[in-house]
Amino acid sequence: MSVAIVCDSSVDLSPELLAQRGLHTAPVGYSLGATYYSQGDQSHADFYDALERGERLTLNGVTSEDWESVFLTAMQGHDEGVICLCQAFGSSSPSFDAAEFASRRIDHFHQIDVRIHQTPRSTAGQAAIALAIARVSQAGGDREAVDRALDEVTPSADIFMIAPDVDGLDRAGELSAVQSQSGIGPLDFGVPVFRARDRIKAVNLADDADEAEDMLLAQASDILGDQPAILVVTHALAPEAAARLSEKASARLNVDELHVSELGPTVGGLLGAGAWGLGFCHSPSAPSA
Repeated sequence: MSVAIVCDSSVDLSPELLAQRGLHTAPVGYSLGATYYSQGDQSHADFYDALERGERLTLNGVTSEDWESVFLTAMQGHDEGVICLCQAFGSSSPSFDAAEFASRRIDHFHQIDVRIHQTPRSTAGQAAIALAIARVSQAGGDREAVDRALDEVTPSADIFMIAPDVDGLDRAGELSAVQSQSGIGPLDFGVPVFRARDRIKAVNLADDADEAEDMLLAQASDILGDQPAILVVTHALAPEAAARLSEKASARLNVDELHVSELGPTVGGLLGAGAWGLGFCHSPSAPSA
């Protein structure tokens, strides 16, 4: 007995890691100006270069056709249906509705049960959840065990991001809204730390990148405590910052596993090139024998 696990491509995990953990992803669609892309069509360098040139980004989410195709592919070799993690980032992404529509078609035409979970986590936070429940599935956990693991780890899942400046938010037309809701004053006189759940929220303002990383890790430590955790360090063309944060996280947190990803359009489109951060959740309990 086993269940397939599907998520959208905003988890930003490498194809090699996805294959290793038995995870399947549906591509997030987005538009730059009048040109439509699916995540993966562009290199990260080309995407961020387009943003720097002033191309307007619109997140279109995952289409029902793409969800349906991935559900059918993921089911190969599994007999307990599909668990689909669908993030809820921003108000303009119809991914969840499209996933539900696709799941009804799959049930009607193929008699495959697809259960959709809209988790209020994004990108690297969602990636940590996906890795956690994939571990349970690969350890022999059935659908019930994977569902229990999902309930277990989701409350501890979160993602914090650092941006070297607020130029990305300004280009995206989000700076005034994020700044007004932050409660910490103007964000252009330091290095801001953001929480990226279903939206971007400024939570701290540091004097420099080193202090911002310490603030981020303090937030993570408060949430994770001393329990083992799955960490995903993500970055937008900032590998040195990601390596530095990975080293600090390994020293300060109880790291069970740590992965590095390249930040894609979902949050990267708002924070811009140079951003980096950390997604995480508690490690799941081993499935019962």
